[in-house]
Amino acid sequence: MVCKAGDSEFDQDVTVLSASRPFSVALDFATGSLTPYSASLVRPLSDMASAFEDQAAVESILASGDDPVIYRSYYPDVPNEPDHLAFLTTTISAGTVGSEFFMTRGHHHYRDSAELYVGMSGEGIMVMESRRGDLSQQELAPSVVIYVPPGWAHRTVNTGNVPLTFLAAYYGDAGHDYGAMESTGGFSIRVYRGDDGPQLRRSATRDRVGPS
Repeated sequence: MVCKAGDSEFDQDVTVLSASRPFSVALDFATGSLTPYSASLVRPLSDMASAFEDQAAVESILASGDDPVIYRSYYPDVPNEPDHLAFLTTTISAGTVGSEFFMTRGHHHYRDSAELYVGMSGEGIMVMESRRGDLSQQELAPSVVIYVPPGWAHRTVNTGNVPLTFLAAYYGDAGHDYGAMESTGGFSIRVYRGDDGPQLRRSATRDRVGPS
């Protein structure tokens, strides 16, 4: 099954048969694809337009008839149930909207629980923000492992010139809560292309920035 733009979130509306036996998948570190995979999620710009700060740039890109794929994810046949360890791969395209790098939508988990990220190819930054406003930024690159503690929202940003791919593992019943951050104006910091490399700056959509 393929979840495309406009469809409901994979982990809320798609029921996968319980994995009753061990299995294996082939992992492509360059493209992020899984073989086999049971579902995929594609996010073009039109599906996450409100996530970017420069709305004039968003409107200009979409008005030109272009609707670039910001990122896509691949899911194996693991149920979203307690006691299971769900995982997925994601590939973020290289590019910017205005000067803001392509990024994932970013989320909390419905059930506060940890998540593990493993960089496979490309380079980027993970922006994380706790429910009380603490901030953390970690570089994501091949062979780098990032631990996201329970209660921290997280977003991955591609700061390079090639696709950024990574593997993420989380509890099967954690769920993906995108609305929690969006309802408060999004993440407190954003990542932009600067003259000397990526720049992290305060988001204009938030009234404050928590401690680093």
